[in-house]
Amino acid sequence: MTNSFRSMTLAIAGCIILAGGACMKADQTKALGAAVTKKEKSGDREKGLKFSVLGDWGWNGKKNQTEVARIMAEKGVGKFIVSVGDNFQVNGVRSVTDPLWMLNFENVFSDPALECDWYVALGNHDYHGSPQAEVDYTKVSRRWNMPARYYAEHKKIDDSTAADFYIIDTSPLQSMYRGAKEADVKIDGQDAAKQMRWIDSCLTNSKSRWKLVFGHHPVYSSGSAHGKETGDMQSMFAGLFERKGVDAYFCGHDHDFEYCKSKAGNVNYFVCGTVEVRPMGDPIPETVFAKSIPGFTKVLLTPEKMKVIMIDTAGTEIYSAIIKK
Repeated sequence: MTNSFRSMTLAIAGCIILAGGACMKADQTKALGAAVTKKEKSGDREKGLKFSVLGDWGWNGKKNQTEVARIMAEKGVGKFIVSVGDNFQVNGVRSVTDPLWMLNFENVFSDPALECDWYVALGNHDYHGSPQAEVDYTKVSRRWNMPARYYAEHKKIDDSTAADFYIIDTSPLQSMYRGAKEADVKIDGQDAAKQMRWIDSCLTNSKSRWKLVFGHHPVYSSGSAHGKETGDMQSMFAGLFERKGVDAYFCGHDHDFEYCKSKAGNVNYFVCGTVEVRPMGDPIPETVFAKSIPGFTKVLLTPEKMKVIMIDTAGTEIYSAIIKK
């Protein structure tokens, strides 16, 4: 899509109405696992469903955003990109014609290699502006996909194997945003119980081999900024994900790479908020690997395994986890 066409489209996009989604519609390292340092193109020789995950990226081309976009294009992102929120720092967007769409998204992720589908989640900073504008932009941009504030996508891995992707909206689920302390996170009117019933039903009824969930807030994190604020997410999702057979949860909010796994559980937790980075905190018992460095996460799904590769802006694969079925 050319810039002139985008501009023309934005100018006529004021009256969008979008229906809701149905169930299927400072570098500091604390590494407790083995890191890798390959610079080869990540997993490109292996067959399967390839995609990438990126979080906390909305910095108008600054704070490593341009560098991350460059290395994503260079290394390849796969079939699509999943954003785990905080798409527009720090105050979201006001409308589908907000200039930030061009400044922060269209003109930064402009390489043809990044003109694939983006499946987007909302973060707390997106709730400082108009989350509905991000939903409505689905009708403006060919590649931006957010049909509702939470939704699901069904993806084929091969002729006989599929994966279900659940993109959830975690800000309305956080008790801290319901008080005066975080009044700028405008979650009023969002039905948290309804969303929890939806994800429970989706996970219960899924027949796919892989179940992956994507949201903004971590269930487990040793990040210095938000690692101690995971209580709501743990109480709502740690047990649910185990009972329903979720394979992995990908998130942002803490600005680092991290892989966590409970010793008593089967769910794999990945923090992918790696554009503007913050120092790590002390490792938690669930921490397998953690590093605060800019980059993005690439995933390969096959019927037998999931390979998750963390890549920095030098193109180095700093960590790789393989989860077998």
